Amino acid sequence: MRLTSDSTTLRRLHPADQVAFQAYRMDPDVAKFQDWAQMDDTAAHHFLSHMSTITPLIQPGQWTQIAIAETATDALLGDMGWHLSADSSEAELGITLSSAAQGHGHATRATHLAIDYMFANTDIACIKVWAAARNTASRALATRLGFAFSGLEVTDGLQEAAFVMDRPAR
Repeated sequence: MRLTSDSTTLRRLHPADQVAFQAYRMDPDVAKFQDWAQMDDTAAHHFLSHMSTITPLIQPGQWTQIAIAETATDALLGDMGWHLSADSSEAELGITLSSAAQGHGHATRATHLAIDYMFANTDIACIKVWAAARNTASRALATRLGFAFSGLEVTDGLQEAAFVMDRPAR
């Protein structure tokens, strides 16, 4: 799987991404709005190895992490989580970008690629995204992309804003 725009690519994560992957995931500015735990070298290697070979790519009830890379160099900029509900009726997307990659349109392009892929390759009725309530940049991104605000929820003590995008009419 390789989905490409002019400057942003979605591809599988692989073990060669480990240094960049751990660097941005250990950055406190990147991690402050995320709910994942940092990984030591061994855990990161196993995780990236698993994500490089997971088949099928989209599995009901499972999360899959996809690399967000720069198209020209294939350098890892971040990663995106894809989740298909157990009944395959809806999907969730989550995104993490390194501090250096933020503000350059990569999140917008990566999310557009993912939306198109999910609607083309599944029968989902909608895609959901979540953003920490105080993460104004992510909330603005969801709105710009056409997701509708559907409310605030508290998960594990963190207030999150929920957004949804329904499948376009065929």
